[in-house]
Amino acid sequence: MILWDYFVLEHRLRDGRTVVEQFVAAHPELSEPEHRMLLGWRDVVQGPFEVQKRDGATLVVVNLVDDLTYRVRSNMGPSVFRRTPRRSFLLARLVAVGEEWMISGPMSVWRAQERGVAYQMALEVSLRAPEAVYRNPEKLAQAWELQHQDRDRFVRFFGSDLVVVAGDQVADRMTDFYAFCRAEVSGTSSSTVAVDETVFELPPDVVDAETVAMLYDEVDGLGFYAEFGLVEAVFADPDLLRRRRYREHTLAYLQDDSVDPLVLRRLAAPDPERASVVLRRLLRKPRFDWTRDGEELLRAYKPEHFRRAPRPRVSPVSERLAAHARRR
Repeated sequence: MILWDYFVLEHRLRDGRTVVEQFVAAHPELSEPEHRMLLGWRDVVQGPFEVQKRDGATLVVVNLVDDLTYRVRSNMGPSVFRRTPRRSFLLARLVAVGEEWMISGPMSVWRAQERGVAYQMALEVSLRAPEAVYRNPEKLAQAWELQHQDRDRFVRFFGSDLVVVAGDQVADRMTDFYAFCRAEVSGTSSSTVAVDETVFELPPDVVDAETVAMLYDEVDGLGFYAEFGLVEAVFADPDLLRRRRYREHTLAYLQDDSVDPLVLRRLAAPDPERASVVLRRLLRKPRFDWTRDGEELLRAYKPEHFRRAPRPRVSPVSERLAAHARRR
């Protein structure tokens, strides 16, 4: 039932529309408020939620991920809430109906004694899907501030916001950096802070690369870019494009949507005219000019980046979830 609910409300079909969007388009006789309500169902809020109280036919809950309060109804009637006493936990999907919310699909209930299960799920959602946290504007502002502080520590630790190291050194360098962060936050010396046993995991293409750039941008956050040294060399000497390996990696930086536009901007910044030569030869466009055509090129090759609203890459959690994580 969860899969069916997701398919109807969120899954995009071949024409790019959801089932509910197709339904709205097929029924022009619907009123404007009905249109808004139905299209609003694309924005599903998922729990776990902690039950605060009953208010007539409405259940008042707090989302453990975004810390926002929701007034919830059920289209099966208020009797369904008899098994959700105060301080119990509800795993459900909610859609907006006016100023309130309605349960969409099945729901599960955990007893108050099972809060650890609910907290763990909320923590995993917060880390895996930060967008769920950012529904709360205060959390979004906090995330930007946390990212700013983390970037500041990165620059102070490494001496720059851009560091290039061998791929097999990235994990060790990042482990040392996070030890430095924990030491600074806790107010102790880094030599007395125990390093987590968890291994800093990276994709094989990063670990196996000759060089990896660790770039911490103010907006796009921390990213790891394999074989940065090869591409950087091309932007210093365009003649290297005659060699297949250099050409393939440079083209991959342009075509791969996982490589943020900021990386190419940084590579081109020292010498825009030389960057123009690189792109002219790479794309066989003799009139290409980076200063004039660069942004248009990035939008053409990396459309998803420009469609997304800027979001921080850190995910703030509530104090109770942080306490749960510390206990674990």
